Amino acid sequence: MNRSFLSRPCSRYAISNLIPGSVSMNTLDCSKLIGLATLTVTLFLTTQAMAWTDNITETAYVNSICKLEPEAQCSWAILIDTKAPGVDMRESSLASARLDRSNFERANFSRAIFQLANLKDTNLMLSNLEYAHMHGVNLQNANLMLANLTGASLFDADLSGADLRGANLQGAILIKAKFDNAIWTDGRVCSENSIGQCN
Repeated sequence: MNRSFLSRPCSRYAISNLIPGSVSMNTLDCSKLIGLATLTVTLFLTTQAMAWTDNITETAYVNSICKLEPEAQCSWAILIDTKAPGVDMRESSLASARLDRSNFERANFSRAIFQLANLKDTNLMLSNLEYAHMHGVNLQNANLMLANLTGASLFDADLSGADLRGANLQGAILIKAKFDNAIWTDGRVCSENSIGQCN
């Protein structure tokens, strides 16, 4: 590649279309812009490949500042077997957190971010999950009886075997969500391969 091209300032058009208002026109050359674009694409592809997991490694979960309170920063935290019925964690970030086998009965998680979190076998009975972001969450065998899931995003979530009796799913996004053998809001058991709805 022509090195003189890489050391020149990039055109105003290229910069303003890729990262508007975030860089100085005088200091950013093309090599830096290409490096920034490469990093952005790498982060995007890495994020797309991640999913919830049952494995725990020493480096995967590094959050040591998580507190059970509103607007908490608990992404990547390990909270397995936590007993916190009635806890208020509205608008908290719990992305990729391990919450398996925990008791959050009557908890307030309204507008919380759970993306890719593991909530397998967790008790969320009577909990407020209104408008929670639960994309790709593992809710296998979770107790969601009488939970408020109004407007929650359950896109690509796994609710296989979950108990949803009496839960409010009004306005919830269920696209690609798995409901294999789940107990639906009306008490019927969903069949295998129930995707996006209870069959």
